[in-house]
Amino acid sequence: MRIGVLIPTRGIVIQSARRPAVDECWAMARHAEAAGYDAVWVGDSIVAKPRLEALTTLAYLAGITTRVRLGTAVLLPALRHPVVLAHQIANVDQISRGRVVLGLGVGWSLPSAEREWAACGADHKRRVRRLEEHVEVWRLLWRGEPVTWRGDDVDLVEHTIGPLPWRAGGPPVLITAGNRGEMLDAQFVRFARLGDGIITTYLHAEECRRVRELAEEAMARCGRPRFDFPLCVYTTVRLDDDPREAERFTTEFLAAYYGGGVHSRGTMGLGPADVVIAALRRYAAAGVTDLCLRFAGDDQLAQMERFTAEVLPALT
Repeated sequence: MRIGVLIPTRGIVIQSARRPAVDECWAMARHAEAAGYDAVWVGDSIVAKPRLEALTTLAYLAGITTRVRLGTAVLLPALRHPVVLAHQIANVDQISRGRVVLGLGVGWSLPSAEREWAACGADHKRRVRRLEEHVEVWRLLWRGEPVTWRGDDVDLVEHTIGPLPWRAGGPPVLITAGNRGEMLDAQFVRFARLGDGIITTYLHAEECRRVRELAEEAMARCGRPRFDFPLCVYTTVRLDDDPREAERFTTEFLAAYYGGGVHSRGTMGLGPADVVIAALRRYAAAGVTDLCLRFAGDDQLAQMERFTAEVLPALT
């Protein structure tokens, strides 16, 4: 199981939008590179959950690292124009020499999300189709051949982009499915049609087996050859000698992070090292290939350093 870390691009903005502690983000990325983590990840939101912008942040992280993969957990493509985004993604992938991993989602069905879409000039009700159109347009443009395409929001006539992604076909695309234990068939069909893997969150470890089963069934129905796809889980960790204190602290952190909507469902690693190790090992046993770890709190670099010393050796 590969271990990655969510860089606190939202957490530092919660503390100060005027002077966010960006150096903490860079320090965590450098620590991940040196300590043997597989990836660093960044989230995405523009006005609903303000944070450092995802792709420009990944471009900077590409410049200060050489090995770790650079992921989005998750990018909301429908807030942007697909051709412009195809160009930006390819550019970051070139800068990083092929280290970009795209976790993609359609966003929450919440009033704050609807307002975010409106603020960005997008229709929240069409966000699913827009995500699908993005992936379709990206992959056409990333071939390097002139593209003619007419979609709902795109009109291409013999257009190309450059640079192209580092590898033919572009970065791997992980599509959300099974979030919060909601096993919706449409999500698995979307993965089967367009995805290279799945990224999910707020799942109990044992539910991950069901995610993989449903994904394989959808691939069969879509006539797609079965392959051993990555299954990435985004989960929350808080190391503390007192498990109850870790749970209390995490609840307060998530309330601030989401602006009131606390999302505490699923397996999380909260407590001393042995408790955290046992929780995360349950994901590995359920077929999870990748973890994106979000450390709870405003001391995330210290949390990461403790995790590196006490937990990481038992998981890698």
